[in-house]
Amino acid sequence: MNIKKHPILILLLAIMMMAFVQRTPLVAFGPVVSTVSQELALSGTMSGVIAAVPLLTFAVFSPFAARWANRWGMERVLIGSIVVLIMGLVVRIALPSVVLLLLGTLIISAAIAMSNVLLPALAKRDLPTRVGLVIGVISITMSISSALAAAVAMPLANQFGWQWSLGVWIVPAMGALCMWLVWQQKFQAHFAQPASLSTPEHANPNPSSLHVWRLPAAWTISIFMGVQSLGFYSITNFLPAMLIEKGATAVQAGLYASVFQAASLISIVISLFIFPKSSHKQGWTMLLTSLILLGMIGIWQLPLSQTLFWVLLLGTGISGTFSIIMMLFALRTDSTQEAAALSGMAQSVGYLIACLGPLGIGFLHDWFGTWNASLGILTILMAIETALAWFASSPKTLRQTMQ
Repeated sequence: MNIKKHPILILLLAIMMMAFVQRTPLVAFGPVVSTVSQELALSGTMSGVIAAVPLLTFAVFSPFAARWANRWGMERVLIGSIVVLIMGLVVRIALPSVVLLLLGTLIISAAIAMSNVLLPALAKRDLPTRVGLVIGVISITMSISSALAAAVAMPLANQFGWQWSLGVWIVPAMGALCMWLVWQQKFQAHFAQPASLSTPEHANPNPSSLHVWRLPAAWTISIFMGVQSLGFYSITNFLPAMLIEKGATAVQAGLYASVFQAASLISIVISLFIFPKSSHKQGWTMLLTSLILLGMIGIWQLPLSQTLFWVLLLGTGISGTFSIIMMLFALRTDSTQEAAALSGMAQSVGYLIACLGPLGIGFLHDWFGTWNASLGILTILMAIETALAWFASSPKTLRQTMQ
């Protein structure tokens, strides 16, 4: 194998292994939330608080990712985030305690926030001609790992207890840590790139002239991501409980949740092979958000017997929209620094908006005693997301919107 190509494959493998553990620790909680709630005597509102902790943590820590990467190096921050993730996974299952459950979830989320921001920037820095491929690899890996987590969570909880069900993801996290250490020690030098976000050929000659927080286009992308994330995390955490209320068994609800995660593989074809080369990016984005809206209407209003179809639509749309958002950080910027800045802003603002989802969904369920009102609110928000899609996916870069 050509040594110049070999490091690229190793880097892609390292990215895949990190992407594998980006969602699994959080997705695995949804199917077992009823079991955990019964054992720890959690109300629907408290379950919503636990589900909102990752989003609040993402919002707080995301702006620091680019700053820390410039100070200590992107690879060091990413490796450090895996170490912190493993610590969080251990804390979360150490004892059947609400405090440790919350603390572990917070630590896990802080770690994931770093990789959420830095992986797209890493793709733009080290593989600038393969950004679409890298985002596709990340999306596919997240989809497969999320589907796996949703599918096995309840069977593992039934067999070994919910702590083992949540703790099993320590194993792939350890594998990701080993892979990144190998990459840093033996392969990183093959890339003629500094460890920070900057690159000689892509550096912004006047980076201080672009303040993403002052740009309407950056705010549009941030809100667009916020509504998408609100929908994703609300559905991930509460879809099984919603379907159980409609008559599904716990195992059936877990399988539907797995289908929701796995359906994202369908959208990879659009987001990876069609969207980057298409001259109609706004149209494709609106198509995917329309699938989210249709899926929500079907789950809310139509019988349980049709749920599989609506879950497929919902999963395809919401994951495809996420992949496009990740691409927008690169497509709508002109340098690695700008991509990291936009990513940090969008994830900070976006997840701050998104945390209202699990909190609100849990509160509404406690208030009305049913999931019906929650489903109605989510459907309205997905209609707003469809309207935002056109503006967020504009072909203009942030700098071009200033002219």
